[in-house]
Amino acid sequence: MLARAGKYAGSMVSRQTRWAVGAAVVAGGAAVLASGVDQGSMLRTLVPLRRPRRGLEGYEGDLEFLRQAVRRHEFGITPDQLEGFNSVLETRRANSLDELVLTSMAALAVFDNAATTVLVTQAHRLPVRFGWMRDSLVVVKAAPEYAELAGQRVTLVGGAEPSVTWPLFAPFVGGGTPAWLRNRSAWFFSVPEALRQVGVGVHEGVVRLDLEAEDGTESVVSLRAEDQPMPGGPMADFRDRFPGDEGLGTRGWVTALRDPGESADSPDREGPLYLQHWDRLLFTRDVDLPTGGQALYVRILGTPDGADPSSEDIDDTIARVETGDHGRFIVDMRYACGGDYRVTLPLVKTIARQARERHLPIRLLVGPNLLGGGLISASQFLAHAPERTIVIGNDLGDRLRNRSQGRTVTLPHSGMLVQLCHDWHDVSTDAMPWSDVWAPDKFLLMGVGDFRPDKDVQNGWRDYLHGVDRLLEAALA
Repeated sequence: MLARAGKYAGSMVSRQTRWAVGAAVVAGGAAVLASGVDQGSMLRTLVPLRRPRRGLEGYEGDLEFLRQAVRRHEFGITPDQLEGFNSVLETRRANSLDELVLTSMAALAVFDNAATTVLVTQAHRLPVRFGWMRDSLVVVKAAPEYAELAGQRVTLVGGAEPSVTWPLFAPFVGGGTPAWLRNRSAWFFSVPEALRQVGVGVHEGVVRLDLEAEDGTESVVSLRAEDQPMPGGPMADFRDRFPGDEGLGTRGWVTALRDPGESADSPDREGPLYLQHWDRLLFTRDVDLPTGGQALYVRILGTPDGADPSSEDIDDTIARVETGDHGRFIVDMRYACGGDYRVTLPLVKTIARQARERHLPIRLLVGPNLLGGGLISASQFLAHAPERTIVIGNDLGDRLRNRSQGRTVTLPHSGMLVQLCHDWHDVSTDAMPWSDVWAPDKFLLMGVGDFRPDKDVQNGWRDYLHGVDRLLEAALA
């Protein structure tokens, strides 16, 4: 009887223990998830996006909708930031589409977060597109009637030097790095209303550009914004410099660089690898090394809608990394802005593993367009193969701790696409179970401490015009 009772008691204890252990596991898992989301935002990501309410009309209605959307979907902000956001909406005008986009940018910039932004802009813009090189602001694309301007260096915009003017756009650009602000300023230089609001000379809608051609010829042209609003976006404007790209309403425009066969004066040879195949999110090529053998060049691009390379392209590239007889890996992520890092992370880990096992160098090419999911993925080379990796290029676009896990909302009247963010990422340090970061980061990512170029290399104006890529040259040296 006593033996039977002891056995029965032991069974009861075992059952209670199992329940206790199960409860502890569930509670621990809940704690990990809860601690990994800012203000419980994991649950709020499931909340349906707010639909426009009746009575919200015109541009002022768009601003009110933005106010409601932020209150519902933007997390990790402080009370002071929210007050500042509301203050901007209350004090700035939105009597036109251009004023709407700039007011929205200024309000969102208060949150000091690069990814919380107007993702796809609409504004009346000059018939040219600009891009920053190391030493100059350059016309990288022009409407057909201004084709002769493509490739020229801009010395003055509205009488002001671009190198002095670009910091004035800081109130419209939240978060990121100084390199990101300078990079983003290229869009503002194309919008007369943005120039007017920072005090640059715009006379009756006309902007004067002072230009210099490669041969030293100087010229002046006066441009007026086009009648129809034109799209743009922080994750897309870099594509304006790609030969053959006709995105963002620029079909038929002329780029400073052209693909072979594109026109009578097109070059006979292909352009630099980093500007080839604008339509491929993942592009690879074998490149000859100066000392013999070949390097595998892998380029990853971002898109304004956060699209990622296909699983088939990822798998094919992984197979090429594993089976190829390459003497070096060159990974070009200078334009990897956004996307889901979980898609490209397996490729990053494969390259890192092969480099360690085969004692091969990795050359990682970066720049101010590297942010969001691209930045996170790129950082993991320093986590998985730090001794094999050398980073080459310009400063990154964002900080290592940033709030870039987000979702998009569309303003009902203008149709502008806005990204709001709800969770933190932090690759500066290893995430603990209680860390305030997006839950998957705790299982997939490693901290890297610091992430900046080991070699500061940028392409200048003439490098760009002649199809020279100083970053690739440094990677092959």
